[in-house]
Amino acid sequence: MEDEENAVEILVSNTEAAHSPSPIRCCWLRLRYLAATSIICGCSCLGVMALVFAIKAEERHKAGHFEEAVHWGARARRCILTSFAIWLAVLVLGPLLLWLLSYIIAQAE
Repeated sequence: MEDEENAVEILVSNTEAAHSPSPIRCCWLRLRYLAATSIICGCSCLGVMALVFAIKAEERHKAGHFEEAVHWGARARRCILTSFAIWLAVLVLGPLLLWLLSYIIAQAE
């Protein structure tokens, strides 16, 4: 009887360990801070989406739905990176296009 109970406890602990989230992949507080930063320093509409996804990921994590939490966290990361990439592209391409426009106008005169 005791052997069966020990086997059940070992099975339950192994199952819980298999479904526990990796601390490297799931840093929910940092994900929320990055999403808020992408609202301020990036493309704000994508930053808001990233913040919503980060909150969904954190709530799913607290509820114990780890696979859904990882999914929503990945979507939040993609929105954060896209937001920063668009903002950097605007910062780099804006002055470059103005310089090109002034060059074309100077050549036309």
